[in-house]
Amino acid sequence: MDEPRTTARERADVQDDEGLLAFWQAAQGHLGFGRLGVIVGDQSDDVVVPPAWAFGVTAAEADAEVEAVLAGRKTATSGPRTAFDDLPEVGDVGIVLDGERRPRALVRVTDVQVVAAADVTAAHAGAELGSAADDVVDRWRALNGGVSGEVAGDVVLERFEVVYPTDGPAPAVD
Repeated sequence: MDEPRTTARERADVQDDEGLLAFWQAAQGHLGFGRLGVIVGDQSDDVVVPPAWAFGVTAAEADAEVEAVLAGRKTATSGPRTAFDDLPEVGDVGIVLDGERRPRALVRVTDVQVVAAADVTAAHAGAELGSAADDVVDRWRALNGGVSGEVAGDVVLERFEVVYPTDGPAPAVD
């Protein structure tokens, strides 16, 4: 049986990775935090890195998705309500990884809604898929329907903005 496809973010277990920590330390100033040491201490052991994830199922999909995020074409994501223990909140931040699990973008949540899957709008589907095509809602349903092709129940819709993109390759996150 195929793994259900969803664009819901999947948290990577990379909290202790030096590359991720370096990315977070470089990116945090773009949130207005200034030097994080002022808030949590001077030791890197004191730093709590935000969640990190890759969009997509394969490395190639993760690469394509992060490029769409960095280009401003992808500004939304979604997932089944059942996939969330705690709902994201406006202002939450996270790090988007590429297919090699390198940190590429710091994003901040700008809007969260929980809606019935049948009520996902073309505006949201277009922001998630990076497309303004007439069939964007049908494409969103096909991509998020898993094996059955049906999207049922409530979904969590998130809008986000890129706060800090990288200018070049970052160290791999193992």
